Amino acid sequence: MQHNSFGYLKRLSVWRCDNVVHVIPSHLHSCFHNLEELDVWGCINARVIFNINDENRFTKASGISRLKKLSLDALRNLEHVWDKDPEGIIGLKMLQEVRVSRCQCLESLFPASVAKDLTRLQVLEVIKCWKLAEIFKKVREGEGTTQESVESVFPCLTTLTLYQLPDLKYSIHCSKKEVILTTLPLRPFKI
Repeated sequence: MQHNSFGYLKRLSVWRCDNVVHVIPSHLHSCFHNLEELDVWGCINARVIFNINDENRFTKASGISRLKKLSLDALRNLEHVWDKDPEGIIGLKMLQEVRVSRCQCLESLFPASVAKDLTRLQVLEVIKCWKLAEIFKKVREGEGTTQESVESVFPCLTTLTLYQLPDLKYSIHCSKKEVILTTLPLRPFKI
């Protein structure tokens, strides 16, 4: 596939593609530099949305940096949005809406390194994800993070919807301390 095959694509909808395991494989990240909306629904075998391999973890990629809306629904075998921490190669500074529902195997939504980029996030909706334990994957001993405070993570958040998440710990972890969601700046949240 040519490197500029999807250069003008602004919206990508992947619906009921049962053979897809990695929705956006690592070698295609830089092809989607104008992508603003990603909608993935009903892909039975999807395990990963953004595949990160060891080669592209250590190089800056320009792809997916304009993503504004991410919608994931009815992905019963989805294990990871990112299979490895992208550590800065995927910038999500434009991301405004994240809607995730009915992803039964998903345990965490964002890796720790992505947290600092979510300065424009307005809507975070997570519904019926039975195994989801963390919004941000907990920083393990020896791993670094650039996350400084909850206020810097969600400065524009206006809608937070968390529904039927029996394993959610209701916390955001950042560098050896736990921040409870109630310490977020007061705004009109839907919970």
